[in-house]
Amino acid sequence: MVIALDLSRSMDAQDLTPTRLARARLKILDILERRRGGQTALVVYSSTAFTVTPLTADADTIAALVNSLSTDIMPSRGSYPVAAIEKGQQLLEQAGVGYGEVLLITDGGTSPETERAAEELLAAGYTLSVLGVGTEDGAPIPRPGGGFVTDRSGNIAVPRLDARGLQSMAAAGGGMFASLSADSRD
Repeated sequence: MVIALDLSRSMDAQDLTPTRLARARLKILDILERRRGGQTALVVYSSTAFTVTPLTADADTIAALVNSLSTDIMPSRGSYPVAAIEKGQQLLEQAGVGYGEVLLITDGGTSPETERAAEELLAAGYTLSVLGVGTEDGAPIPRPGGGFVTDRSGNIAVPRLDARGLQSMAAAGGGMFASLSADSRD
């Protein structure tokens, strides 16, 4: 399994307490604890994707790195899930595994290009599942120095969970979609 975590600024929104990103990091730790076997990799992305850890059976190493992940470590802004899907496929192919899954943990970023990448992943023999983070009502993104992130028109940006688009992306990748929950329902 390749876990691909969205580190775009929208993951700093506080519609989940304390933030979307904090809840996603906790969920990754839960996933690692429940995965008693198999290899896991961790990828982070915004407009580009980076490998945090390649496929490894050492879940403790991945867990040790999870809490250090934040949106401000990314060198560029944006959310481009295609990069994460392609990086996940690359890691699975390099490891020569016959079966694998990319788990995308994100709040959005769907597009026809993303669905094509999911279809290509499926054609290569792997699946894409998506864990949606956030709420459909959304929340503003706080700025480190105070105030909130604004859009190009000067309005406060309020990112919302794109559950329908993410569900479609997971379907294109032959996987499942779930919204992040505080318990194990997801």
